[in-house]
Amino acid sequence: MGGAGDAGGQVVATLHVVSDHRAMYANLRQLAGGCWWCWCWWGRGSGAVLSSWLQRLISEPVVSLTRAAQTVADHNDYSIRVREGSGVELRLLARTFNQMLARIQEQDAALTLSQRKLEALVHSIDGIVWERRPDSFEFTFVSRQSERLLGYPPEQWLADPDFGRRHLHPDDVPRVEAACRDTAGTDEPYSLEYRMIAADGRAVWLRESGEVWFEQGQALTRRGILQDVTAQKQAAADLDRLNRDLLEASRLAGMAEVATGILHNVGNVLTSVCVSAALVADRLKQSKAARLCRAVTLLSERNGDLSRFLTQDPKGRVLPDYLRAASARLAADQAEMLQEVGALTQHLEYIKEVVTMQQSYARVSGAFEHLAPTELVEDALRISVAALDRHCVQVTRAYAAELPRVRADRHKVLQILINLLRNAKDALDAGQPPVRRLVIRVEPAGAEAVLIGIRDNGAGIAPENLARMFGHGFTTRKDGHGFGLHSAANAAREMGGRLTARSEGPGCGAEFLLELPVAPETPPSDS
Repeated sequence: MGGAGDAGGQVVATLHVVSDHRAMYANLRQLAGGCWWCWCWWGRGSGAVLSSWLQRLISEPVVSLTRAAQTVADHNDYSIRVREGSGVELRLLARTFNQMLARIQEQDAALTLSQRKLEALVHSIDGIVWERRPDSFEFTFVSRQSERLLGYPPEQWLADPDFGRRHLHPDDVPRVEAACRDTAGTDEPYSLEYRMIAADGRAVWLRESGEVWFEQGQALTRRGILQDVTAQKQAAADLDRLNRDLLEASRLAGMAEVATGILHNVGNVLTSVCVSAALVADRLKQSKAARLCRAVTLLSERNGDLSRFLTQDPKGRVLPDYLRAASARLAADQAEMLQEVGALTQHLEYIKEVVTMQQSYARVSGAFEHLAPTELVEDALRISVAALDRHCVQVTRAYAAELPRVRADRHKVLQILINLLRNAKDALDAGQPPVRRLVIRVEPAGAEAVLIGIRDNGAGIAPENLARMFGHGFTTRKDGHGFGLHSAANAAREMGGRLTARSEGPGCGAEFLLELPVAPETPPSDS
């Protein structure tokens, strides 16, 4: 190597460096040979030592970790822990694995506690929680309440795929099977009531509330709850029976009201009949017919000497005047008795008309007809006219010119109207106005009803009693029983109408309003 320089860039001198590496290479060859001889001398024994050291350092911790993981997987035992190794990486791996097991153990304990709480909750529900196939009666889960409600433990339900169907009430099997088919393809909640035969032979009413669960359009299972509704069914049946009994009692009370009104009016007429009959009997007792017979007998006895007897005998001279007086008296008695007999005939015809009308109404009771509302009002007035006349009640009719027919039960309408007319008469008696007026109006109430109003100027109704007028058992009369207006309001509702009342207060009179539905244009099939 050479090189020199100055300010002018000229070469001044040249330097040569010489290096020899043969000694270094010789030393390296000697070292390698020594190592080779050491390796040959050490041999397999040193390899075993190295392998054992590496196994303790790496393999055993990994194998221990693997065995722990397998044990956890096989037995779900998250309490297992692995020993941490000596290496940093293996120690960190074991520590992380143990921490993971600890967290899983905590979560598993919490999940187990939740499952126990949920299981306790399911089994404590007042009903049978169940799960079964979506399209059959094969149960896959039944809560323990099944034994309390029906006497069958859950194991019995699960052991027999057809257990549920076999214990259905025979009368309910077709309906339940149809409902099962209908709900199998929908995930909408449903409710169904049917009977099952309990272990002791009782028929238990159950309400099944369930839902079919789907996944990707496929029905997986059906879940729900069975509740014992036997007591509710029995209570509903008892309530229905009580309602029927109450309706029957109301109907009988209404019929009694009608009968009482009819008997009351007929009784008034019979009173007149009795008076007329007594007067006729009295006239007959006072009749001169017996004395006239004696005069005729006297004339017959003097048949041969009749002229001398009539002109010379004192008895004979007065006989012509007596015969004229007796004839006049008999003529007057005859006219008076004919008048009374005419009145008797008229009263008896009225009684016959009332009885015939009541019989005709009784025959159609319960049948709905298309009726003229004014005719119904007039029928009720004809039945009540005797009582209204006897109490000097002035009746004013205010009927609309054009009225549609109503669809109603003749007997029930008669029952209501007679009851209202009788109440109006009683209110007039209690109020004692100078002139007793009763206004009856019939007019349309919109397009779907006809209104019949009966207004009096009697005693009126107190505001606190107005809302209670139609309550069962409520009455303001000492001899009342509280059935009349209650049964009348029920009858109006049964016909699709309503009965209301209004009054401005005591002494201001009252008006009762009966609304009846307008009959459809096409006559009903049951009329």
